[in-house]
Amino acid sequence: MGGGYKLDRPFTFSCPECMGAMQRTATGGLVQYRCHIGHVLTGEAMREAQEVVLEMRLGSVLSLLNERAELCRQLAEDALAEEQDPTILEAARNEALQRAETIRSLLESEWVQLGRDA
Repeated sequence: MGGGYKLDRPFTFSCPECMGAMQRTATGGLVQYRCHIGHVLTGEAMREAQEVVLEMRLGSVLSLLNERAELCRQLAEDALAEEQDPTILEAARNEALQRAETIRSLLESEWVQLGRDA
């Protein structure tokens, strides 16, 4: 997977409960986000739910990177036992460990604490 990723303003948000698309509605002074199957969240509830989903997804990424590092380590051991060059597997292991450290630092850092008025 190469570059080409560009962060742009999202067209919509994902429902933190079902991952469906959400639509913003405003009735009077009340802003709500509704998904296509009926979940409804206020802006504050949406923000809190996003934080939970972010923590879960980052945790999943961290777990998968750790698994990748271990798999590459085992495959490198196998390559050595078969008198093959483990260099690329060792590089892939190191890359996974470095990326895992980046994710770990994100998980250990604090989110900006927003007040009720945000």
